[in-house]
Amino acid sequence: MTDNSDIQAALDNRDWTGAEVVTDRPRAKIVHSVRLPAEWSEALEAEADRRGTTPSRLMQDYILAGLQHASAAPEGIVTISRAALHQAIDAALTSAA
Repeated sequence: MTDNSDIQAALDNRDWTGAEVVTDRPRAKIVHSVRLPAEWSEALEAEADRRGTTPSRLMQDYILAGLQHASAAPEGIVTISRAALHQAIDAALTSAA
């Protein structure tokens, strides 16, 4: 067992002349919970395993990429799936006929 004199001796033997005092605290992290369908969760876990990371870290990466993409997109540009584009074209052609 370590007593106070051992602790003090360890502290006394350190050279603190080059030490830097850091007073800035990192910002707090906020927890946001999300419910996913089982198949999404399984896919997320599989992708995280494939990348050698955790599902939580992978979600952080996805969210950051999405936010960066959204802020980089010019005003008025919307990304849609190919299937939705085909549906819109089909609907426009049907109503024009």
